[in-house]
Amino acid sequence: MPPRRRLALALPLVLALVAALGLGVADASGPANDPASGPANDPASGPANGPATGSASVPAGRAAVVTTDDLPAGAIVADERIEQLVRAGDRVYAHGWFSTVGRYAGPGAVLDAATGSGVASPAIADGQVSVALADGSGGWYLGGDFTRIGGHPAGGLAHVLADGSLDTGFLPVADGLVSALALGGDTLYVGGLFEAVEGVARHHLAAVATDDGAVSDFDAPQDRRVTELVLAPAAGDRSARLFVAAGSVSAVDPVTGGPVAGFDAVAEEPVRAMTLGGDRLYVGGDGLVALDASTGAADPGFDPGLGAGPPSDRRVHALLYTGDTLYVGGDLAAGRLVALDPATGAADPGFAPAIPARRNAVGVAAGVYDLAIDGDRLWAAGSFTSVAGEPVGGLAVLDADTGAPTGPAVPSYDLQVNAVELSGGKAYVGGHFYMTDFVRTGGIAALDAETLAPVPGFAVGRRAYGDLVPGDGVLFVANTHFMGYDPSRAAAASHHFYSHYTWPVRALDAETGAALPGRSLRVRDLTGVTTIGDRLYVARRLESDVRFPRNQVDVYGPTGKRVASYRLPLRGYVTELGSVGGDLVAAGSFKADPARDTAILRVDATTGKRRGWFDPKIDGPVYDIAGDGDSLYAAGLFTRVYQGSDFASPGLALLDARSRRDPAFAPEPFTGNRVLLRVTPLGSLLRVDGASHRFIDATTGAVAPDPTDGWGSRLWSITGSDTPGGLAFTSWIEPNLGGRDPYRLGFVASAG
Repeated sequence: MPPRRRLALALPLVLALVAALGLGVADASGPANDPASGPANDPASGPANGPATGSASVPAGRAAVVTTDDLPAGAIVADERIEQLVRAGDRVYAHGWFSTVGRYAGPGAVLDAATGSGVASPAIADGQVSVALADGSGGWYLGGDFTRIGGHPAGGLAHVLADGSLDTGFLPVADGLVSALALGGDTLYVGGLFEAVEGVARHHLAAVATDDGAVSDFDAPQDRRVTELVLAPAAGDRSARLFVAAGSVSAVDPVTGGPVAGFDAVAEEPVRAMTLGGDRLYVGGDGLVALDASTGAADPGFDPGLGAGPPSDRRVHALLYTGDTLYVGGDLAAGRLVALDPATGAADPGFAPAIPARRNAVGVAAGVYDLAIDGDRLWAAGSFTSVAGEPVGGLAVLDADTGAPTGPAVPSYDLQVNAVELSGGKAYVGGHFYMTDFVRTGGIAALDAETLAPVPGFAVGRRAYGDLVPGDGVLFVANTHFMGYDPSRAAAASHHFYSHYTWPVRALDAETGAALPGRSLRVRDLTGVTTIGDRLYVARRLESDVRFPRNQVDVYGPTGKRVASYRLPLRGYVTELGSVGGDLVAAGSFKADPARDTAILRVDATTGKRRGWFDPKIDGPVYDIAGDGDSLYAAGLFTRVYQGSDFASPGLALLDARSRRDPAFAPEPFTGNRVLLRVTPLGSLLRVDGASHRFIDATTGAVAPDPTDGWGSRLWSITGSDTPGGLAFTSWIEPNLGGRDPYRLGFVASAG
């Protein structure tokens, strides 16, 4: 008998039954968003929206769940909802709409530049980091659209100190995205897509004090979002100036914000990258030009040779000038990363990093989006999944001369890395990402039962729908729970109502997640699936009789070959299969004799012979059963159990191996749809999904405290684990992540 799982039904059947019984309908729709989809905005510039607060339901006793500050400690996250957890051996299997599962990292992290290992830094609870800038003292200024950092409210701007702590005195609030920064003394220039900073009107460009974030008198409003800023000090006859990329390139006075006379630049729009090299301003967009830093005139002798194809083959996102080399990163047909002669633009043939055109974020082009250099090591950030054939996740450290991968080993991130900045022997990494130590998989993941960490060697290639049914070395995915009797007139009038559906039963290797075609099935009129040892039991309806059809059980061995087949001894409808003491148990409603029905059959698993002494004498159909050792919980549309005395029941009873009701188990009446009710044994607790009492004492039925610290009201599934609490549960939050608001983030956490 597999642990409890969500209902998997043909929707017409559900609606018909609900209409007939006057019951409410749970949401039967799929996910609101493609679980694999990422931000669709321009990779280098971030989203057009500003900071957002998100939206979410409110768990009982908890504040509004908006950010990842609310995640339980040690939680494993997924990029969409996780609907089912099943314990099997030393693993917990998770099933849902997700494509990636891993540890939450947030959109920013500090790494030791020598070892690549993580260093303590303020956790960012939502949004993205679009830009990072060294502060000159071993720390960084950050820009993005995050609204919380280090547990403090924020508005897309923050200062991380050299010791990894948050500068709580510098948290100015921009009312939109910050995507460009430049530092000059005690002034930080801030560009992006906003209308005000600290309540002071500033159209896409502002200057703030580095000590407290106060907005200065500098005012240079821009018509378009600012994507890049470069501050150039005075040199020779050239005055100090701030170069601003906002579609085109302009130069403004860094004190007043007024335009610099005599500077007139022409560059391919939109501008995505700028850097200053000597007396040249290199500007990258849909191509690359070298401009005179004084006049803006283009140097006709600079020819980078990025190709004459469409603009999509010449997009430049990152520039790094070192004196004798100009590194260019982007989405380039000539290579995701090239090294050029800064005087002529000629490419260095000895520099050849193997970064293929494969992105790690849907909707974001593959490429390199930021660069940093540390002696002979070049750090590259962007959207890519491998370098020189080795798997990476948006971040790599390369030999600055050859482009070959070199140390240290750095984390892999699930989505695009926008920024990498070196400071004080450490690197700040920021972007759209929020996950590390992750596994890509098609909606099913294996987690370590003790740590809940994803098992790296387990991945499912093609998404499978249904419920997880663990077996001996195999994991089946099938619709295991059916409505059985449909009292609607439409169903009664149609003699072929149940013959329209053929259901898949997919088999996966329990160790690796690989498909096992030889053990997969397609079953017409499927009504139940379970496993006992190394055998699979499949029940199917043989005729279209609405209420009391004949049913057949087919038994499949470990090779996938059918080893037995028998009819259930009584007519009726099957809602679920399970097992007790090695026998097969079928729940539903069955015709025992002309005067009486029975709700559960127990049969010899090999022959199908009925155990006549097993009859719970329940006065209505059973829709869910859950085995717990030699005991059996039964839930359904019944109100009484006739054993000795007439026992009133709220639709939930505890039976022993011979079907005798346990009189000590007497749950209080509860509200809820008893057709959709599901029960999960959890040691001393019983979870009752769909009822007003979500957790009850497994022995007495008394209402029990929620072991999930208030997440019970938005709980998808719960199962046993080897974590300290002994339980693992799955729920979700809806923060703004990666520029997408809200982003449904499923998670698995320890409870108990």
